[in-house]
Amino acid sequence: MAVIKSEIRDRIISAARKVFSRKGYRQTTMDDIAGVCKMGKSSIYYYYKSKEEIFEDVVIKEAQELKRELLKVIQSNKRPEERLKDYILFRLYHVKAVSNFYAVIKKNYHDQMKFVNRVRKKFEEEEYKMVRDILNTGIKQRAFVMNNPDIGAIAFTTMLKGLELPLFLKDYTRAEKEELLDELIEVIFYGLIKRD
Repeated sequence: MAVIKSEIRDRIISAARKVFSRKGYRQTTMDDIAGVCKMGKSSIYYYYKSKEEIFEDVVIKEAQELKRELLKVIQSNKRPEERLKDYILFRLYHVKAVSNFYAVIKKNYHDQMKFVNRVRKKFEEEEYKMVRDILNTGIKQRAFVMNNPDIGAIAFTTMLKGLELPLFLKDYTRAEKEELLDELIEVIFYGLIKRD
């Protein structure tokens, strides 16, 4: 019985994820979710008390997916500088693939939901740890010239959050985005000041 209940909840989450991505949280109704699930609205209420509860599970699932994918990128056997570059590229290109989680990170209208800050804070802490681990490895292998990986991790994660919107709201072609990211990574890795 527990397996069946879990499968039905997964089905509801999968359907709701599509609807929330398409219509946004505010415009989505329980009727919309029930229609995509091909279930009655009263059946949905048996598994979930509210639209907000469904949205919370959708966002948590997307956050877990993003974390798994980020871990794959940064736990490779590549050199630390390559892992850091892969992380930056992945973070800037793929975070929007988890559109509901992305909306929670970026939009303020979800702030009245108690779970939002908890999910956001947890992801930010995990992301910070991932970046700090790459930087620590790079320092140990003498690939990075830096004294404090904690400050570096704060700087990287903050910078990436700030770059998402400017890079992806404009109508850049993929080639233009690649060029911008290459230049950005050049500045991050080698700085602005000419060295002799």
